[in-house]
Amino acid sequence: MKIFVVGSGKLANAILTSNLSIQSCEILKWESKYQILNDKSIIVHAGSGRQLKECFEFCTRTNSLFIELSTGLETEKMEPGFPLIICPNTSILLLKTLYILKANGRYFEKYTISITESHQSTKKTEPGTAFAFAKSLNFPLNKIVSIRDPDIQQNKIGIPKEYLDKHAYHKIVIKDENDEVTIETKVLGHNSYASGIQTIIEMVLKYRLENKKYTVLELIENNML
Repeated sequence: MKIFVVGSGKLANAILTSNLSIQSCEILKWESKYQILNDKSIIVHAGSGRQLKECFEFCTRTNSLFIELSTGLETEKMEPGFPLIICPNTSILLLKTLYILKANGRYFEKYTISITESHQSTKKTEPGTAFAFAKSLNFPLNKIVSIRDPDIQQNKIGIPKEYLDKHAYHKIVIKDENDEVTIETKVLGHNSYASGIQTIIEMVLKYRLENKKYTVLELIENNML
């Protein structure tokens, strides 16, 4: 089976250069010429959205599976005629932490909450994982603190210099007067994302997914990841 990676940014390139080895699969960079193919495939989208239309048409025609890694795109709202998985993050450890909060967020609604996130300064898209944390805790999205200053990232958060241009950091603080619980996540580099993509692809090859939209947290809830 062919696995097409869509996009030209750091995440897409990290997946393409990570030497993923998935049995009976060939990993290729998506090009428009592949639209004419008829074989069922897997599309991993890590792009800006410019190629979404042609990818949607390909998936609809071939009943191919679509994995969305980018955030803030129309895929999050559509009801597709093919299997679609929404992945705001592919670090499996982080996703399982997010699932725990999503399943139990109601227990923290009466407490004071703050959410801080940090990504590389070039990130222009919405912070999808931070939004997911916020929604799990019924926390206003506009109150999330976003940090893009490399000096703050290195000296106050503790992001090593070599990872300033490829990191994801989240800090959730839940307070009850003098009592405080802090949940802190730190993903450095793209190795865990590539490993997570391999895990997700191996899962979809194992299970038969329906022609509908899934979130990666649903897959965790159903013990598929």
